[in-house]
Amino acid sequence: MNEFNPFVKLLGPEVQEAIKSRDWKTLKDFISKWEPADIADLFREIEPELRPILLRLLPKDLQIEVFSELDPQLQQEILENLTNDLVKDILSELDPDDRTALFEELPPKLMRRLLNLLSPEDRKETLMLLGFPENSVGRLMTPDYVAVKAQWTVKQAINHIREWGEDAETIDVIYVIDDDWKLLDDLPIRKLILADENNRIESLMDYKVVSIDANADQEEAIKLIQRYNLIALPVTDSEGHLLGIVTVDDILDAIQEEQTEDFTKFSAIDANEVGLDFITNIKEVPLGKIIKSRVTWLLALLVMDLVTGGIIQSFESIIARYVVLVTFLPVLVDTAGNAGSQSATLVIRALALGTVKLRDWGYLLLKELVVAGGLGLIMGFGISFMGIIRGKSLVIAEVVVISMIINVIVGSLIGVVLPFLFTKFKKDPATASTPLITTLADIIGTAIYLSIAFMVLGG
Repeated sequence: MNEFNPFVKLLGPEVQEAIKSRDWKTLKDFISKWEPADIADLFREIEPELRPILLRLLPKDLQIEVFSELDPQLQQEILENLTNDLVKDILSELDPDDRTALFEELPPKLMRRLLNLLSPEDRKETLMLLGFPENSVGRLMTPDYVAVKAQWTVKQAINHIREWGEDAETIDVIYVIDDDWKLLDDLPIRKLILADENNRIESLMDYKVVSIDANADQEEAIKLIQRYNLIALPVTDSEGHLLGIVTVDDILDAIQEEQTEDFTKFSAIDANEVGLDFITNIKEVPLGKIIKSRVTWLLALLVMDLVTGGIIQSFESIIARYVVLVTFLPVLVDTAGNAGSQSATLVIRALALGTVKLRDWGYLLLKELVVAGGLGLIMGFGISFMGIIRGKSLVIAEVVVISMIINVIVGSLIGVVLPFLFTKFKKDPATASTPLITTLADIIGTAIYLSIAFMVLGG
């Protein structure tokens, strides 16, 4: 069973035996006592044709919780094998944000089928959420929240919370609106409970609410929730009308998605071909799609590497006279690439956290120049002994040391500049991947090294 879930691994054999013997009653009584997350792990392990059967065995409320825990690919697979009545029950009970996340992943034909199964209200709500840009806050938000009016008394507000709070995503925070549904403030439920019931809501307000536009990128929501330590973030339109909220659990999912997306870009993998889920569910992805996701960048880098070969070929004469030069080439370009990857990682992370802005590129470039100079001198000193021993010549050692210093500096500066360039042109800075940096370092580093050799040793 799933090696990451010892509970499933321990009890898995009993479940497998019940499935094989088709002892559905025993299985239903046994599984219904599990936590939803553990049942979801079990779904990932059993044979695909048994998943819809197992879902039908669960009590209705548990069906919804388990279904919400599953990956979109598994959700789609199960829905395709359920009756319309059961699909309708599941969709109607899903939280709006979970339902939107599911619809985002569906092929058009299945999406049309499922939309037709929704109630008019749910269909309108789902289509509204799907109308926001991909990766926007509008796709994450849920309209299930509790709002009160500023002119109400605390008693009126608490009665309202009792009436509508059961279906809300959270009642830890209550939102204050005016008659036009514009957001005025947010109040912790604790503040209402401790207040005199005859006080007006406006007497409790400080008008210091933090909100976000529905069209903003979800990364902005992540930053705001982290910065202000929020459990929920209100989402508004451009005029300040309250549309919904984004809760911490939605943000945790978004953080994982953003990190996975950055991981694929930093490794030069095109996740658009197979979706981000293939990183964590690589067993489920067809071989052809995995190849397609990786081959594009590899082909591009192959073409760039051919440039390196052309540079080497153009220095054939100097290489023929000093064959030992070739033995230093890998360490020089690899060190430059590694230095560039280090600096790129620092810049990309700082850009992602917002501690560095696009306008800071000049300062960081100068700072990296000093740092890279120091690193270059250290690495140059380190390779100088091998330059003397292997090259058997102080002149060869001089070429190697100078090349090392310059290559480390150039590689580091490439690592700083590329993320800022991608940001400047509205691209994800993580696209400045390690393979891209190391390949550029190969090209430029090879040219620098052999040019220095040519100048010092003569053509």
